Amino acid sequence: MQGKNLQQTAIHAIFKRMDEIAAQCGDRFPLFRPGTAAQWTLSRRGSWLGGFWAGLWWRRAAYTRGADDRALAEAWSAQLQLLLREPSINRSFVFWYGAAIGHQKFGKNHMSQQLAGHAALAISASFDPALGGWTSGSGMGAGEPGTRTLNVDALAPTLALLQGYGGPKGSTQAHQHLQTCLRHLATDHGAWRTNVVLDAGDGVQQEEAGSWPRGQAWAMLGMAEAVRLYGEAYRHPALQACAYWTERWGGSRQNAEITGSHVPPQDLSAQVISAIAMLNLSQFIPGQHWLYQQAHTQVSSVLDASNIAETGQFVGHLYRVGPDDEQLVESACATFFLLESLLSL
Repeated sequence: MQGKNLQQTAIHAIFKRMDEIAAQCGDRFPLFRPGTAAQWTLSRRGSWLGGFWAGLWWRRAAYTRGADDRALAEAWSAQLQLLLREPSINRSFVFWYGAAIGHQKFGKNHMSQQLAGHAALAISASFDPALGGWTSGSGMGAGEPGTRTLNVDALAPTLALLQGYGGPKGSTQAHQHLQTCLRHLATDHGAWRTNVVLDAGDGVQQEEAGSWPRGQAWAMLGMAEAVRLYGEAYRHPALQACAYWTERWGGSRQNAEITGSHVPPQDLSAQVISAIAMLNLSQFIPGQHWLYQQAHTQVSSVLDASNIAETGQFVGHLYRVGPDDEQLVESACATFFLLESLLSL
C-alpha cells in the first residue's frame, strides 16, 4: 500500500482509534499513554494537551461533515473553559486548537468563537510590557520558574489566537512577542533555543541552540505562522529554521546523537510538527518546492516506521511521565499533528 491509499487508510485508522480512546476516557481528557501501558492518564481539566483532543474532533468533523462528530467537538471544546484563567501561555495551545479552529472550519459556531475570544483577552491581560511578550507563566506545572522563562513552544498558536481574536491590542502584543522570541531564542544560522531564563531583563541561555528537535519544530511552526500573518519580513528566518532542521534531523530517520551505546528514542512528534510547518510555509512562499518534498518524506517515514495505518496508534511523543522518566507515549498532541499532516498532503 503506497501514497494516497496509505494516507487515507491511516486517517480512518486514527478516527477509529479516537473512538477507542473516547470509550476509555468518558468525560475526562486523555493526556498520554506510554507505549507499554493499556490505560491512558486522564484529566478532568485537560492541561495543555486537552485542546488537541478537542482539536482532533474538530478536524474529524470537518472531514466527515458528520453531525455527531461536530457535537462531540463542541462538547469537548466547552469543557476547556476551566482553563481560561490558568496563568500559562500554553492556554494558546488549548484554545487555538481546541476552540478557534472549530470557528475557522464552521464559521457559524458561536460557542467556539466566543471561547477563543475569551481566551485571547485573558492571555492579552497577562502580557508583560517590560519583556515585550509573555513568559511561560506559573500554571500547568511550570511553577515560579515559568514566570521568568521565555519559551518557544506556544509561539504559533499565540500568534494565531491573538491576531485572530485579540483585537488591535492583542494583535500588537502578538507581533511584539514574535520580535522578542526572535531576539532571545533565534540564532543567525536558523537554530532556535527552546527556553531562556530572564533575569533583570537579560536572557541567560539554558541550552545550546537547536539541541532539541521538538523545540526547533515548534519554532518552525511559529515562523510559518509569522509569514502567514506578517508576510515577507519573516521569510528569511522561517526558511533558515527549516533549512537547519532539514540538515540536522530531516533524513528518513532522525540523526540521533549517540552517547556510548545509548541511542535516544526518536521523537517522531517533532517530525510531524516540522512537516506541518513546512507544508504551511510552502503555501505562503511560492517556488519553495523542497519544503513540500521534505514534509512528504518525513510523514512517509513516520508511517513506514509504525503500524499507524493498522491501529491508528501513534506512540511517537517523547514525554516526561515522571521527574526522571522520559518515554515515548501516545498523545492527542502528536496524533493531532500527524492527522493534520495527512489531511494536508
